[in-house]
Amino acid sequence: MHARRIRNRRTGGRAAFTLIELLVVISIISLLISLLLPALSGARRSGQRVACLAATKPLAQASAAYGVDNEDWIIGAPGGSGAQLATTGGGPAVQRWDFMGPMASMLGISLAESDGSSLAMAQRFNDIRTNPAFLCRSNNFLSNHFSGPNAGTNRMVSYNTARYQLFIRAGDGAEAGFPGDQAPGTSWYNNTHEERLPSDWKPVVSRIGVPANKIFCGDGSRYSTANSSEGITLPDYDLSPNASWGGAFSDVGPYSTFTRSWDRARAPMNGYPGKIDGRSFGFRHSTSASVAVGAKADAYKGNFVFHDGHAETLGDLQAANPHLWLPQGTMLGPAALFPDVRAHWNITDTFRIGS
Repeated sequence: MHARRIRNRRTGGRAAFTLIELLVVISIISLLISLLLPALSGARRSGQRVACLAATKPLAQASAAYGVDNEDWIIGAPGGSGAQLATTGGGPAVQRWDFMGPMASMLGISLAESDGSSLAMAQRFNDIRTNPAFLCRSNNFLSNHFSGPNAGTNRMVSYNTARYQLFIRAGDGAEAGFPGDQAPGTSWYNNTHEERLPSDWKPVVSRIGVPANKIFCGDGSRYSTANSSEGITLPDYDLSPNASWGGAFSDVGPYSTFTRSWDRARAPMNGYPGKIDGRSFGFRHSTSASVAVGAKADAYKGNFVFHDGHAETLGDLQAANPHLWLPQGTMLGPAALFPDVRAHWNITDTFRIGS
């Protein structure tokens, strides 16, 4: 009896855990952690998506303010905000398609303007693409140099504008105000593309249709592709001042197989069986950190800003609606549309873009 009392005092009246019990407890804790971590990660990514959505609204507000001061023109158009670069070689824009540089000047963001030299353009480009006002929090992708002034490797440009809204209809470069342009696709447009803009089109909001129905810009990944015909291209940039086809800042929407900002070739029905899904670059706001390659349409999500100032999170197929990207009255043929876009909207022939 005396010896038992002594043992109880030493153990505090409790029996010690056995090794098996300890291992069971550790296993339970590990299981709980494995269950909780994805939920916490998903919550963090949802928080980033909401924060990024809110951060994009000033872009639309600045675009609207530019239009008020510049005869309703859309910022980022080569014939508008890019014209100073074309005529003087310097100024707020680092490229004729650059909408961020002119916005930075409008918003009072202190960045040294380019004097037209390659070094100054490269420095301003880096300052722009890493500035919090133009940097998506979920953009963890690096972009390498392809052409033009070499700004090294740094963050991919976070947001891209809708390219076909920025052209001006003309028969040649001189008529568009850019006599040095000898080929369509740089700053003017002669109606030889799948997207046939209205004959009187110029990049002004009042002609685009209902502003609430038209995307101004959104999460993008210019220039990248997982397209089977070109192979895999990881994000890079063309910083040539007179770059064609949207340069580093603008592109055709995700409805088209020609897009290099919102490549959807790996979505089901679209025919590319590669190991990389191009949607992961532009549509980077999915709840899961690792959406499966080839996942169903709308599994990948992105934030998009509309001309009326509102912003939405859209799935990759939702965002591929051609009516969101093109001015009303544009005629669009089905040849360059992704197969799932043709199927989802039952597109079998050339059709007219609505308001």
